[in-house]
Amino acid sequence: MYIILIGYLYVVLMFSAVAGSIAKGLTIFFIFGFLPTMLIVWLKRGKQIVKERKREEDNE
Repeated sequence: MYIILIGYLYVVLMFSAVAGSIAKGLTIFFIFGFLPTMLIVWLKRGKQIVKERKREEDNE
């Protein structure tokens, strides 16, 4: 999964680099790169937290 995410961020970075202006580039990177990445991390971390809680409840 990480290699796909790195590739996606590379493509978004290259796309934002040719956007024309710094403001456009930063906006494109933030909307298409940063926000989706944080959403994926948040969702994956939520699943890990649930699994850890279930594991702790089973051990008690």
